[in-house]
Amino acid sequence: MAMSGTPMAGLIVNVARCTPSLARGLVQQAATSSTTLFGAVEQAPKDPILGITEKFLADPDPIKMNLGVGAYRDDNGQPVVLASVREAERRVAGSHFMEYLPIGGLRDFITQSVQLAYSSTHPVLRDGQIAAVQSLSGTGSCRLFADFQRRFMPGKQPGTRAPRRTKAYIPDPTWANHFNIWRDAGVETVKYRYYKPETRGLDMAGLMEDIQSFFGCARTGLC
Repeated sequence: MAMSGTPMAGLIVNVARCTPSLARGLVQQAATSSTTLFGAVEQAPKDPILGITEKFLADPDPIKMNLGVGAYRDDNGQPVVLASVREAERRVAGSHFMEYLPIGGLRDFITQSVQLAYSSTHPVLRDGQIAAVQSLSGTGSCRLFADFQRRFMPGKQPGTRAPRRTKAYIPDPTWANHFNIWRDAGVETVKYRYYKPETRGLDMAGLMEDIQSFFGCARTGLC
């Protein structure tokens, strides 16, 4: 692998022949130079949720527990892999060819996923009202649909030909990157309540108030 000329400030290096320490130094030097392609790229702020893991790892206290990331752990703080996951790995391993999937993803996986979410007898499946594709992770799904909204669901201002920008309704609180995804796609976001810190439970009153506000907004076209 080579890093070449102009964007790397005239640096041409065969990384494969470098020692690891030299390669890291060269890459760091290229990335931090104000004259390079990446010189104007600012450091992204730390994720407020994943940042908890960094603090957890840096904490020397032997009696600690990380509740920031939803992962199963044993009494020693080590990852726990469910027996069902191991069984699924055993069944899948070596049983499929590693071919490129269709652009929409693996059809059997999509079908089973939709049936798991809605049940195989739900009217929306029976009537063909569900469209689904496979994507990379939950974050990838959010990004894909945000771009889809911007491109194909602009909406129209009632009674006029003027376009009305589509909106994404996002629960508050949620993962911080969800807002960034729709912002970068150019889609307006609206928060709705569902969590009540005082009770650490569902904010039913706030949730219903926001939902009623959204539906009223949709009927009048004034949102």
